[in-house]
Amino acid sequence: MNEKTSNCPHVGGCELFPMFSRRGFLRVWQINYCENDYTKCERYKLSLAGKSVPQTMLPNGQTMQALAKVT
Repeated sequence: MNEKTSNCPHVGGCELFPMFSRRGFLRVWQINYCENDYTKCERYKLSLAGKSVPQTMLPNGQTMQALAKVT
């Protein structure tokens, strides 16, 4: 089991993070990735590699089309 408890250092600039807090059903993503083992987050990995992070990309690398209509 992973004991990492620090928040992802990209929380402040992540476009998805504010959507999580506004959408209760997305809070589980925030808990599992942003506030736990953020090193598993595909968004984080792309950012570290200097690549563009699609706004609708979920932390597991899948795209959530519904988010394209939110905001």
